[in-house]
Amino acid sequence: MNIVYLVFGDNLENYQQVYFSIYTAFIHKGDEDKIIVITENTSLFQYFEDKIEVISIDRKIIEEWEGTHKFFWRVKIKALELIAQKYPSDPILYLDGDTFFFQNIDALRRSLFQGQNYMHVNEGKLSVLPTKTEKLMWNQIKNKSYAGIEIDKNTCMWNAGLIGVSNKHLECLKLTLSINDALCADNVTRRLIEQFSFSVSLNEYSKLLPAKDVVGHYWGNKEQWNLIISDFLKECFMKDYSFEQVISKIQEMDLRQYPIWVRRSNTQKRLKNFINSFYKDLKPEYAK
Repeated sequence: MNIVYLVFGDNLENYQQVYFSIYTAFIHKGDEDKIIVITENTSLFQYFEDKIEVISIDRKIIEEWEGTHKFFWRVKIKALELIAQKYPSDPILYLDGDTFFFQNIDALRRSLFQGQNYMHVNEGKLSVLPTKTEKLMWNQIKNKSYAGIEIDKNTCMWNAGLIGVSNKHLECLKLTLSINDALCADNVTRRLIEQFSFSVSLNEYSKLLPAKDVVGHYWGNKEQWNLIISDFLKECFMKDYSFEQVISKIQEMDLRQYPIWVRRSNTQKRLKNFINSFYKDLKPEYAK
């Protein structure tokens, strides 16, 4: 099985997240599992030496992967296609950087080899999801067909922080890409297009199952986790821990003690959006 990460750009926090997730993967992966990082900054992963595979991409490739409609997260689909083409006999377990393994993954691996697809968690039927973006998206696509698949009131949105694609169904990535591009061509609101495309396509090949019992996804509490990870990596660097010592330290941590989601007031959200907008105006890479 290939455990895959994708990270690019200049924000070091994104790379730190991937580092930490990789460490947790080493604790729970099998001997035959390969960890692969697709990145435009390969120099940041020299620490791992030959323990992982690092695939280099550049800005030209990223722009090409964004496609005709210049959709940023289309890059994720193309990255998984790259792995499927390189390793056509192996399942893919993709993870966003803001994830961590906390349980044995033997059962997940066996299931992937047997033909089961996974995403992190079922967020619910798009037709009843509560946010403005989800409501808008539903009103734009309800009862329409994309790549031959009708979107009805029972079509679900799954979280794409983890995507498990069986080696028996790697061709479903082509369907994912087709749905994604059809949604873009139809001018559907973009924020969740890639996530929804995976949700629909993977479920066409096998009834999707969640993987939240083995992987945590702290997208709803990144500020605290970024601080925890940054402090941890600083300690490892300053004390010159070996790879084995780093893994041992993480094994001692109870990662489930830190919340993966926290509720924020509207005032906090508005303040954060204002600060991000301010820095983005000064220099785009400062935006969180």
